[in-house]
Parts: sequence; structure tokens; C-alpha cells
Amino acid sequence: MKGGNVIKFHILTLFIVLSLILGTQVIALFVQYRVNRPYRGIGYWLLGSSLMALGFIFMPMVTVKSLEMFARIANPLLILGHIFLYIGIKQFFNKKVTKWIPISIFVVLNLSYYYYMYINNDISARTFVVTATIAIISFMISYQLFCKKNRLISSSANFTAAVFFVYGCFYTVRTFRVSMLPTIHSYTDQEEILIIGAILSIIISNLWTFGLIIMVNQRLNSDNQLEKEKLQLIFNTNPDAQLITRLNDGFIVEVNDGFSVLSGYSRAEVIGDYIRTISFWHNPADRQLFITELNDKVTCENREFIFQRKDNSQFSGMISARIIMIHSVPHIISAIRDITERKQFEEALIESEEKYRSILNASPDDITITDLEGNILMISSAAKKMFGYKSDFNNFIGMQLLDFIIPEDVERAKSNLQQMYQGGNLKANEYHGVRQDQSIFDIEVNSGFVYSANGLPDKMVFIIRDITERKLAERKIQKLVQQLEIEKNIAQLNSITDSMTGLANRRYFDETLKTEFFRLRRSGSTLSLIMLDIDYFKKFNDSYGHLAGDQCLRMIATTLKTIISRAPDIVARYGGEEFIIILPETDEDGAKALGERIRKAVEELAIPHCASDIAKCVTASLGIVTVYPTELISPEQVLKQVDEALYCAKKRGRNRCLYSSNEKL
Repeated sequence: MKGGNVIKFHILTLFIVLSLILGTQVIALFVQYRVNRPYRGIGYWLLGSSLMALGFIFMPMVTVKSLEMFARIANPLLILGHIFLYIGIKQFFNKKVTKWIPISIFVVLNLSYYYYMYINNDISARTFVVTATIAIISFMISYQLFCKKNRLISSSANFTAAVFFVYGCFYTVRTFRVSMLPTIHSYTDQEEILIIGAILSIIISNLWTFGLIIMVNQRLNSDNQLEKEKLQLIFNTNPDAQLITRLNDGFIVEVNDGFSVLSGYSRAEVIGDYIRTISFWHNPADRQLFITELNDKVTCENREFIFQRKDNSQFSGMISARIIMIHSVPHIISAIRDITERKQFEEALIESEEKYRSILNASPDDITITDLEGNILMISSAAKKMFGYKSDFNNFIGMQLLDFIIPEDVERAKSNLQQMYQGGNLKANEYHGVRQDQSIFDIEVNSGFVYSANGLPDKMVFIIRDITERKLAERKIQKLVQQLEIEKNIAQLNSITDSMTGLANRRYFDETLKTEFFRLRRSGSTLSLIMLDIDYFKKFNDSYGHLAGDQCLRMIATTLKTIISRAPDIVARYGGEEFIIILPETDEDGAKALGERIRKAVEELAIPHCASDIAKCVTASLGIVTVYPTELISPEQVLKQVDEALYCAKKRGRNRCLYSSNEKL
């Protein structure tokens, strides 16, 4: 009994010591977490170690009845701590964590563990489940450390992997031992193995904590070295000349390749020398001014000085610098850019701008240069006169070019500018300009881009011309052209129109008949003609006078125009009191019906004719013919037939229609 108490005391002592050691490890990992928080996974290590420490603290409570419930969750906390260590290792190496694996392990463990605790109380089975789970997780951690590690921290990763491998082997042996030994009825039955496990846990936990901390520090050192190499690479590959010199005496600590290219000095020639010795500053007073400004402001940006190369040639340089501390000694890191070409370009630009101004001032037209948003940058003096401003007005700069045209033209102007942006044809555009007094005048605008040195448009140029007088002249010319067009149309109309009746004249009739004859000959359709003669018209003139005769002709002409309304049909005055009608594609029945309608309409005009031998009013005789032009040789044959039909109508008593076919009447 006494020996048992001694062993029990040793087990409790070991678990207390183990808990204290794990607590110390938690503190160490907490420090690492606070210092190296950007590294993923350290937080899980801290959480895992805390859970394992808590589990070992709860384990001895199995001997205290009131605290026994804490002991029942000790092993699950221990397993959960190992799982968090596994997750932390995966995240530390930036590997994706497959969540279902650790979750499945923990769920299966808890189900099995508490099954053998509450349903089928079996200490051997519970021990088997716990030891097997710890062995599996330990091997998983070891595998991740061996196979997924960063080469820069391989030594510490291999060491930590070996620790977890040994830990896993111990729990594997313990698992087999539990499975082969008789059933355990009390925890006192495994005191020996518990003591060995506790001692081994103290050693192993110290070793893996040490390994994890070494891994973090190795990674930190490798990252620092990598950052240093990056900075060195940036320093050396920067195309600008860079150098580091001591502030108080100009001792040269480091230069990059850009400095060698710019100055002509090799790196070996200048490192360890002094800046004043190589006469890099053309004027030593400039350097003193530069140092004074640095001492006052700590930084100096984009200052321009003259520097000197190894071959004593000079160049314009722009220097930016700041004071840095190296081993607590103030140094200057400087970047120098050769701006000789830029200075030459600026001088050429100034000279070019002077030329621009000379051209602008000499031009009678307004020449305006704007930025790509249309804000005026430069404008010729002609603009003042053109837009009605006084000669001393100098506020054009910054105004919008679109402000000088009427609002109704603004959208069209924007659309034209958009087309210019899209590479459309550049052409002159006309707008209505607005003077200062709000009067409106006509302007013509030619536009284009001003391109930068890299070939991209960075400005727009507009040549604006007052075209008021030109537009007035154009309007006068347009009015004259319109008048000539009207007169031309009238003359053309007169050439084909009978002046008295307004019908087509004989000339137009002849041309139309010829055209329709040959058209219908090709199509194979019919052609009908109606020739009308006013009965006893000579006697009408003798009785009522020529003015009444002319009025009679006009009334009959109007009647014919009213009746003959189909587009292809033509009514013409054939001569004297004779009228003729062309009816393309009209058959015999249609021609007859139309002829009778015309005859009745003339009679219904009821124009008095006391000298007529057949009626008391004016009547008409009509000859009608329908032919197939394919059966005839010429239009004259059709004309002859209709004339003969009219002659027969008159011979047979007048005031009638007589139809004739191709056959001889």
C-alpha cells in the first residue's frame, strides 16, 4: 500500500511537472506568436499546446471525486491539441488544410472514447483509441514536416519531424502493448507505462517546441536574407545611379551599376574612396548646399545640379536623397538621373513655343491649342478681334473652346471630336460662333492632334476662320442658282407644254408615242390612242370670236385632264381644235368606255354653239384605235389609223366615237 502511494505520488508529480513544462512552452509559443504574427500556423501551435497543457492538468483529477468530470475531457483535449498542431504545421508551410480529415479524426475519437466510457466501460479500449489517435496524428505531422517543408528551413523541419516520428513510434508501441495485454481494470494497472509516457512527453514536448521555435527563427532569417537580396537586387538593377555615402565626410560605401554607367567609374574604383576625391560634383559648393538641405529636412527630392564624369564631361542630373542610419552612423542614400536630354528637350520646347507664338500672332485666323478636355492652353491674338474681345483681354487660358459656339451646335461639335478620337477623316466643320456681345456669326473649324514624343496625342489644335462674308456670298449664289433652276424648269416645261391649254404639246406627244410604242412592242402589250376634234370649231370662232374659242379649248382641256388621271396616260393638244390621248396597256373595251365618257363630258359642258349643224352646244368627234405594236412597224401607223377613225366619225355625223382595229376601216 505504501509502495502504491509512492508510485501514485510520482505519477501526480510527473503530471504536475509536465503541465508546468507545457505551460512554459505555451508562454514561449505565445511570445513567438506576438513577435511573428504574420506567419500563419503559429496561432494554432499556441492553441494546440494550450489544450495539451490543459489536458495534462485535468488528467490527475481522476483521483478526486469532485473533479472527476474534468478528467473525463482530458484525453479529448490532448487529441484536439495534437490536431491543432497538425493544422498549424500545414498552414506554416502555406498548404491547404483538408478540414474533413482532422474533423473526422476528432469526431471518431470522441464517439469511440465516450462509448467505452459510458456505454461499455473499458479502460483498455479507451487507452487503445487515445494512443492510436495520437500515433496517427504524430505520423501525419512528421510526414508534413518531412515532405512539405521549405528548403530554407529544412534542418529544423527534419529535426522536428524526427521528434514527432519518435513520439508516434512510442504511442504505436503503446497501442500494440495495450491490445496484447490483459484487460485493464484500473489506471493503477498501467502506472509504469504512464510514468514512461509522462517522462517521454516532457522530453518530446520540449524538443518539438524547441524545433518549432527554431523553424520560425530560420524562416525569419531566410525571409530577412531574401528581403536583403531583393533590396540589393533593386539597388543594383535600378537604371538610375545610386550610391550610399557617409554624411560627415562623403565616404563611399556602395554604388550600383547605374552609377558606373553614368559616371564612368567602376565599382572597385569608388568604393572606399571619397566623393570629393573623384570630383563627381562639378561645383563643390552645390554639394555643400545639398548637404545643408539634407541636414535640415532629412530628405531632398528632385534637385537639379551639374555633375562630372570620369572623363571630365559634364551632365545635368536630378538627385533625390535621404539620410539613413547604418550601425548608428548617418549615411546618405542618393539616386541620380541623367536629365541632360530632358533639359535639351525643354529648351527646344521653349524655343518651339516661341515659334508657335510667332505663328499664332501672325495668323489672320484664330489658332487655338487645348488639352484633350478642350481647355484652352494657347490662343492667337486674332481670337480677340474675331470674338469681340478688347485687345487687353488675357483670360482665354483655361476657358473651354466649346463656350465660343452656340449651345445648339455643342453636341455636334462633341460628336465631331469623338470621330477625330476614333481616327475618322479630319475635315472642316462649320458652326455658329458667339461673340462676347452674344452676336452670332459663322465660323469654320479645322482640328487635329498634337502628338507627344511617344507618339500619343496630348493636345488638340484648332484653326478657326470667320466665314461670315463667305456664307453671305454662298447664300447669294445659292439664291441665284435656285432662280436659274426655276427658270430652267419653266423653260423645260414650256418646251413640252401647250401654252394655252397647259396640256402636253405636239412635240412631247410625238416623243412619248415613240417611246411607248417600242416599250409595248417589247412587252407585247396593247396601245390605245384617242383623237378628239371639236365639231364645227371654225364656225364657233366666227360666231363667238377667238377669245371665246380659246376659252372653249381651255375648258375642254381641263375636262380631259380630269378624266385622264392614270399615271402613264398622256393628254396632248395635237393642233388647232384637235386633242390626242395615249393610253398604254389599255385594251379595246377600256378605250371605248373612256372615249364615250369623254364625249359625254364635252357635251355636258353645255358650251353654246348656235352655228353647229348637229347640236345647240359644243360637241366632239372621237377616233379610237387599239393595236398590238408587235404587229406594226412604226408609231406612224398607229397615228394614221386613229386619224382615219376620227375622219370616219366626222363623216358619219359627228358627236360620236368611232373605234378602229388593225384592220382597214
